[in-house]
Amino acid sequence: MQIIGHRGAKGLAPENTIESLQIAIEHQVDMIEIDIRLHNGSVVLSHDETFPAKTYTLLEEALRVINGRVPLNIEIKEARVIKHLPELLKNYKGDVLYSSLKFQMLAALRKLLPDCNVAILETWSGVRAVAEAELLYTKRIHIKQSWLWASFVRSLKHRGYEIFAYTVNSKKRAAELEEWGVDGIFTDYPDRFTK
Repeated sequence: MQIIGHRGAKGLAPENTIESLQIAIEHQVDMIEIDIRLHNGSVVLSHDETFPAKTYTLLEEALRVINGRVPLNIEIKEARVIKHLPELLKNYKGDVLYSSLKFQMLAALRKLLPDCNVAILETWSGVRAVAEAELLYTKRIHIKQSWLWASFVRSLKHRGYEIFAYTVNSKKRAAELEEWGVDGIFTDYPDRFTK
């Protein structure tokens, strides 16, 4: 089962910071997830809305730190960042996967970057997740772990979908999800799942 560092390593350092990314890499995660927004004209790492006076980590700084060492899941939090992504990532050599809770944002991204990899990000509805995945020609679904149950996971796996659960901080819950066939988990504490 893959271990994905949630906002870097949110439970071990301030989320969406260089420190958080470095700790996730030290714990040998299989992927790092970050959130992006626009702040004072720059694409920055932030889950929540930004404040004018606050300093944030720039996406380009994060890309330099990660430097292709581990795949990156970029969650798009607002549509206005999308137009900046082709330029910011044009020379990036690592694997990048995009996700968003808003289907329209992923559709807009696909128009701009037709070959980009996307994952459907869903809070609770498996039906909606599958419908959106089919429209975007992806087999990857990221879904809130509390809405998963064994038969649902197995039915999606049978149909060829990859299922990733967020946010899982319990080793017991992770083991249960793995038994059902979940492909990976997002966690705030990658140290608990060090290989």
